[in-house]
Amino acid sequence: MIFVIAIIRSIKLLNSGIIGLNEIIFGLIISLILFASITISYLIEGKIWGLSPYFRVSLFTLFIPFVVYLGIKNSDSQNILYYSHLLLISIVISGILGVAFNYVVFELLEYFNVKKYY
Repeated sequence: MIFVIAIIRSIKLLNSGIIGLNEIIFGLIISLILFASITISYLIEGKIWGLSPYFRVSLFTLFIPFVVYLGIKNSDSQNILYYSHLLLISIVISGILGVAFNYVVFELLEYFNVKKYY
């Protein structure tokens, strides 16, 4: 549901010219940093529960950014409003990347001998 709301709002902002290519690039960078952080956390832990990515990825890439977005989207400050737009774009990109993340992260962690348990 969050992903759908983010897509709809992002399309409206894109159509109105409020966001552009720069914002999409920054949103992609934010998403990639979040996914890299999650992967590094698994490497540090040295083990991964089979269903953990479904919870951890959605929590840190969708839910928390959306709550922050909701908290700052009506700000009077243009800077804070700009950050809310970046978070919204990041949520959309994270939703798209999240589909492939589980496959990629399990393969990567297997390469680094991180134990998987269920």
